[in-house]
Amino acid sequence: MSDDRKNDTREQLRHQALVGFLSFLAFMSVIQAAINVVQPEPQMWPAVLALVLVITTVVVWRRGRK
Repeated sequence: MSDDRKNDTREQLRHQALVGFLSFLAFMSVIQAAINVVQPEPQMWPAVLALVLVITTVVVWRRGRK
């Protein structure tokens, strides 16, 4: 394989790993935010964290598709 093709493959793997990591964190934060809603005194930060992580995941995912 040529060096350009190896670098492209390496870059794709790095991007996929980043998207996977962010997706996992976003999924866990959405679950935490949903559990937080049923608490007697829900806090705002789990929902904000979930929103930020979901938006970041979508932005990184879409940027890699170009």
